[in-house]
Amino acid sequence: MSNIRAVTETQDPRADFRALLRRLWAALVRYKGMVVAMLCFGFLEAAFTKLPFVLVKPLMSEMAASNPATLIPSQTWVVPMLPKEVSLTDRLSDEFNAGFRAMANDLMQAFGFGFEHTGMNVVVVCGVIAALCGLMGAVTIYFVQTISRLFAIRIVADLRGELARHFLNLPVRYFGKQRMGELISKVTNDTQVMQRSFELASDNIFVDPMMILGNVVVLAWFVPQALIVLALMVPIMVIPLYRQGRRVSKRSSKSLQAMGETTESLNQILTGIRTVKSFQLEQAMLSDFEASTATFLQRAQHMLRAKGRSMAQTFVSYQFGFGVLLVMLGYVVLIERTIGFDDVALVIMPLATTYQHVKRLTRSYHVLMESAGALRGIEAILQEPLDHDTQGGRPLPKVRGEIDLRDVVFAYGDEPVLRGLDLHIEAGKTVALVGESGSGKTTTVDLIQRFHEPQRGAILIDGQDLREVRLADYRAHTAVVSQQSFLFNTTIRANIEYGKPGASQAAIESAAKAANIHDFIVSLPQGYDTIVGERGGNLSGGQQQRLAIARAIVRDPAILFLDEATSALDSENERLVQKALDGVRKGRTSIVIAHRLSTIVGADLIVVLEKGRVAEAGTHEQLFAKNGAYRRMFDAYSAGGSARPE
Repeated sequence: MSNIRAVTETQDPRADFRALLRRLWAALVRYKGMVVAMLCFGFLEAAFTKLPFVLVKPLMSEMAASNPATLIPSQTWVVPMLPKEVSLTDRLSDEFNAGFRAMANDLMQAFGFGFEHTGMNVVVVCGVIAALCGLMGAVTIYFVQTISRLFAIRIVADLRGELARHFLNLPVRYFGKQRMGELISKVTNDTQVMQRSFELASDNIFVDPMMILGNVVVLAWFVPQALIVLALMVPIMVIPLYRQGRRVSKRSSKSLQAMGETTESLNQILTGIRTVKSFQLEQAMLSDFEASTATFLQRAQHMLRAKGRSMAQTFVSYQFGFGVLLVMLGYVVLIERTIGFDDVALVIMPLATTYQHVKRLTRSYHVLMESAGALRGIEAILQEPLDHDTQGGRPLPKVRGEIDLRDVVFAYGDEPVLRGLDLHIEAGKTVALVGESGSGKTTTVDLIQRFHEPQRGAILIDGQDLREVRLADYRAHTAVVSQQSFLFNTTIRANIEYGKPGASQAAIESAAKAANIHDFIVSLPQGYDTIVGERGGNLSGGQQQRLAIARAIVRDPAILFLDEATSALDSENERLVQKALDGVRKGRTSIVIAHRLSTIVGADLIVVLEKGRVAEAGTHEQLFAKNGAYRRMFDAYSAGGSARPE
């Protein structure tokens, strides 16, 4: 089981949420300017949204006072029927109504639109203020939406950048333990879930608490008795959040894990499409993909059920609280007679909208918990130890190419591949490694490239321990051509230039000519600007290999690694490229993994590996004369024609 999957299955959702909060806090600090802007515009949006509620009081007061039909028989809703001892709240309420009426009359008179019925002045001013609030609120909503979503996108973009940097600094050995589809899913699907979550949450987290606070202020100012109901409603609606939130996080993590398995299944189909079709595996691969998709759908359904239960419980809690509110209003109006008709309307509107704000906060909490589940696997990747190039080392401005392997031991698992390997390679010499499959040829080259580090012993470059030098400096002086060279899905020019970023067109063309690929390139309609396709799919195998050789040539390395660089070429191209490589190898250390023994006859040193140790070493003539392992391999190769050791 990979580390990612193990962490996904064992992590505590509360720890996930704390990790998410830490990242959010870091983002708040990093983008504090955007946060301040969101808070300011969020405050203005809340103000312009809640201000019209206040208008209900003078409006209802005027309508009730002017229309006796709205009053309950034998009851009066105006101040004379209130108890003789008028509370401070009542006085403030009456003063507000009177002050608003006077302001409305003055404004209407000032603009020459005064009505004979003064109540209409209040109505018109209320309408104008509501329209102005709508206009200003629209402006603030625009800025809140734009800034909050950009904030969310930046958080996820930073996370993807962090993942990309971490991937590039992880040791090669790490990727051999992981499934590429799952890693791709972490960068794409999981971060996309987080982006959608942050976009939705950032819309609400900054604004809705201010909206609820606005409701509290309105009620506290005019009808403080209603705060008792609000104080009961909000906690009851929030209770389902904690209960269901942990389930949402856990099930989101499992759902995304299943999505990763689906992505891996699809990745296997696409990368192995030739093998799939050759061996008629279409149905088997489709069955695997459908099975992983079914698992994903099942886990997603469980997560959606948890979210649905939470929303339903929140709604029930609200309805319960609203029922309590109706009873309370009936009591204070019919029995105590302490509030008027205008206060009733003012109480209902804030409490009614409070549910919507809590509902949006509930949804935001759920999506954050969903993001916490998505973050779990991402954090597992980011906790993987980096390659040693991030730990510095001594500068290595120049490399001659002398290499020493001293008692090197290395194992991929429990079984060692190299068992005390000792090897000396002189600078500027060509050394060929031969041996049966599993003898340690590729592992030796990987260790010298420092893709891995020996578990015992040391590798010296020009007398310096490779583990102690700056890796970036060392690799700047090396180049590799693999048996299955990788080409990037970009232009031919760019693929060659990757060998030496910033190389001139003349240098690129010179390298292409040396690799016997220039004439083919210029014959293409777009020449060096031709796109090679995914993994070089628009080129033949031989053309891909020659481009890879050109990429190595333009680098002008001190140490050149060749893993049977001519294996994909026909006889004529092999002869031409081999001649070019012979010229390239002059003056630089070259390490060749040889399968075609005919290509390494002229090597300065041929090393025969057996079970991770040097069995024989010498020139072709010396080893041939020994009549040992090399002679047996060469005879088998010559007798079989195309036969060759692995």
